[in-house]
Amino acid sequence: MISICAHLIFIPQDELEEILVDIRNNLSAEKAGMAASYQDAYPRANIPVAVPNAGRLEVQVMQWGYPVTWQKDVVFNTKMETALSSRPNMWSDSIQNRRCLVPSYGFFEPHQRETHPSPKTGKPIKDQYFFRIPGTDLVWMAGIYGDGHFAIMTTIPNRCMAPIHPRMPVVLRPDELDTWLYGNYETLADREVIWLESAKVAA
Repeated sequence: MISICAHLIFIPQDELEEILVDIRNNLSAEKAGMAASYQDAYPRANIPVAVPNAGRLEVQVMQWGYPVTWQKDVVFNTKMETALSSRPNMWSDSIQNRRCLVPSYGFFEPHQRETHPSPKTGKPIKDQYFFRIPGTDLVWMAGIYGDGHFAIMTTIPNRCMAPIHPRMPVVLRPDELDTWLYGNYETLADREVIWLESAKVAA
């Protein structure tokens, strides 16, 4: 299984609520007030996400990952092309009816080839890279949810991501949030419009 967006820095609930208030007060999603309470999150963590409700965004805390019967671990990412398939699948209902926004301060991806010795075992482990959007602290990602769980949508990598990883989250520009929630969300599979800045994380 390809590990994609296996670790992110999430926005605490009170801060996300303040950001949504700023957005409702006609500040752009990119310029909304931010604080610096950096907290790591991994699959199975409870994370605040933004969910549409009666035309407004509200904060709901959900667990990252859908539980499934065929494996012990949760499924924490969803391929856009699978969810959009004409054939029914486990994501069909969620992508049609329950789309959400997963905001973060950035996310981590393992390099597909680069490795370094593990400090604990000495065995090779993949180098980790941190991704963010230059000029803003806020990274919005497309998500789907159901029954108190959410997953992050992924797609083919753009030119920024391709040298490091064969998949990428569906990262959204501020002017694309409504498209994901209410519009022709299928058009957002192509992420060449997103410029990501990356840096290798110290071992």
